Amino acid sequence: MQTLRLFADVVRCHSFSQAAELHGISQSAASQRIGQLEKKLGVTLLDRSVRPLGLTQAGVLFAGGCEELIQRYDQLESKVAGMHKAPEGVVRVMAIYSAGIDLLSRVRQRFEDGHKKITVEIRYERPEHVYRAVRENECDLGIVSYPERWRKVDTIPLRDEAMVVVCGPGHELARKQSVSVGDLADSQMVTFDTDLPVGRRIREYFKANGVKPRITNVFDNIDTIKGALAVTQQISILPDRAVVREVAAGTLASVAMTPKLVRPLGVIFRRRARNGCAFAPAVQAFVDFLVAHAGSDETAHDSLNTQPLTTTGVHP
Repeated sequence: MQTLRLFADVVRCHSFSQAAELHGISQSAASQRIGQLEKKLGVTLLDRSVRPLGLTQAGVLFAGGCEELIQRYDQLESKVAGMHKAPEGVVRVMAIYSAGIDLLSRVRQRFEDGHKKITVEIRYERPEHVYRAVRENECDLGIVSYPERWRKVDTIPLRDEAMVVVCGPGHELARKQSVSVGDLADSQMVTFDTDLPVGRRIREYFKANGVKPRITNVFDNIDTIKGALAVTQQISILPDRAVVREVAAGTLASVAMTPKLVRPLGVIFRRRARNGCAFAPAVQAFVDFLVAHAGSDETAHDSLNTQPLTTTGVHP
């Protein structure tokens, strides 16, 4: 396993010397270990004729499988090491505003009820701030939409959220069961700023379907959009999950639309530490619970709906 870790670091650093320093060995020793690995496999993994170091075709294949094996081993090691005692500590989570404050609050409460020695702290920020916090180790986990756009972090898919048309209960669209994207061309729309991933994807959706929306207001957070919808005749396209509470209360209405549009939500985290473990036991326990209880749109709607809503300890 140590040789696999060394190889992964050589690939990441594009350098024998930098990888050797990370592992506390000489550059010569690092080169010899990788050479022995190549000899054992019967292939050349690294293209040493270029600078910085490159990968051969076999090296590309091996590097991808190597990272997966290391991550799975680290997760298994963490779980086994933590079996003799209950995990404890603080789990720091940073999420985008539209990740679902009510759902995450319920997940946190249920998790802490079953893990008395673990505290989960959740903060809400803009996507780029979540990403920076993960990269700079200011939090253990980030929850973002379109997680594939964030480079140099690892990702755990959480769920694909259906996007719906949202409007005030008195809007003419509120009486419909579903609408086509063409039906939205004449409606005034409030939507997300284009510097947010969801704002760009919504505009791409309209363009792909040959519709030019009448965008009248642009905001950078979902709460402001929902507030505007409740008091105007504007519409918006939002994650179905994000308006469950307002629809149930009758302050907003949601309408399915065709063709369908979904927003992927995922957990991002800093790439594995050089000391081996992917997550501390407390963080791993929360990740497992989060995926189990908020990991699908159906689960997000139904699995925790018997629990009272609370936002205690959640920062706006």
